[in-house]
Order: sequence, then structure tokens, then C-alpha cells
Amino acid sequence: MPIEEDFTEALRTTLLTFEPPGAPSLVRAGVRNGRRRRRRRAAAVGVSGAAVLALVGLGAAVVPGLLSDGRTADHTLAGPAASATTGPGTASATPKPTFTGALPADRALATLTALLPTGLTHSIPPGSGRSGQLWVDDGHGKSLFEVHVSRQTSTTAIRSHVFAGVTPLADGTLIQSRQTPSGTDPGHQTVNVLHPDGLYVTVMQWQAPSQNAPSTRTTPILTLAQLRVIATSSQWR
Repeated sequence: MPIEEDFTEALRTTLLTFEPPGAPSLVRAGVRNGRRRRRRRAAAVGVSGAAVLALVGLGAAVVPGLLSDGRTADHTLAGPAASATTGPGTASATPKPTFTGALPADRALATLTALLPTGLTHSIPPGSGRSGQLWVDDGHGKSLFEVHVSRQTSTTAIRSHVFAGVTPLADGTLIQSRQTPSGTDPGHQTVNVLHPDGLYVTVMQWQAPSQNAPSTRTTPILTLAQLRVIATSSQWR
């Protein structure tokens, strides 16, 4: 038999004896391969995304430095992003003092008049507008009130003289109340308050229109407890 016929016959025999693999197994293998490819692509995308986020975070937090091309990195933040970096802690920070040194007399008197009980009249004695003095009248005679407010940088001397022997409150505030003995002319009440931050408040009242005049009242306009409420008010800050 010629060679060509032998090759043709061998090929025909091979085709007749060839048994193709089952279609279901091919389908299952294809599905498995497809799933593997999808998982690999998803993993690659996830790694790329994480890398991008990491670079963005690094760029936002970088301190002044150099970029890869030698340029200085710009780390200035503005708008909502800048607010976000400050966090909520700044909102609850302790407010800064509204004054240093001595509180001006006009501000001290404005606060004092706002803290006085209702039903009282008040006026500034002639020539004393800058000394923190105020006339207060409940209809039964004038009393002289005086207020001094300051923020002390050193409280050692005040503690040892004014507040000697005074037990501080839980927050460290010192309060000293004093009333002149009965029969002293004129009657006089004082409350001193020293806060831990150096805020020092003194409120006084005399049972007369003047510090040196005889008493014109038998009882003070405000009790010592009322005077203490005024002196410890947070409005002095």
C-alpha cells in the first residue's frame, strides 16, 4: 500500500478510536478557571487601592520634606479637612481668660450691677467711677459697695495673708468671708475669693454711703451669704 494510503488509514483509525472527554467535566473546569481568574483580578485591584490610600494618607500627614523630584512637600490644610484634623478636642478646651491684670472698674461695676438682686436701685458716687464703687439702695438707706477683680500671676502673698487658715474647696478655690463685729461703725462685710487660675475677686459692702461715715442702716442690704454668691459667680471670668 502506498505511504499516503497508509497515513490516511492510520489517521482514520485513530479518529475512530478517539473518545472526547465528557462535556460536563469541561464546563466545570472552565468555571473553576474563571473563578480563579476573577479572584486574582479582585486581589490585584484591592492591593492597588490600598496602596493608593496609603500614599494619600502619607501625603496628608507628611511634615515639611522633599518629594521624589526634589520639590518641597506642601502640607498646608484648609477648609473641612483642616477642621477634621483638629478633632473635637479643641471644642472642649478650657476657654482663655478674657482679661489679664486688673479688670477695669467699669467692667467690674457692670458685672456687679447685673448680679445684684432685683428691686434695688444703684448709682455711682461722684468722683469714684474708676474705683469700683457703687451706691446701692433698697429704699431704707444707701450702702456703699466696692468690687475689685484681678488675675494674679503669683498668689503666694495673698494665700498667706488673706486666706491664712482657709480650707480650699474640692476644686482648689479659696473663699474667705468676714463681717465686722456688732457695734462697729460703720458695719462692713467682705467676701474674698481666689480661684486656682489666679482669678481674685473681692466684694465689700458698708452699712453707710461712705467707708468713714457712721452707719445709716441697722442691717446690711445683702446678707453675707448673698454677697458670697456674687463674689463666686462665674461671670467674673
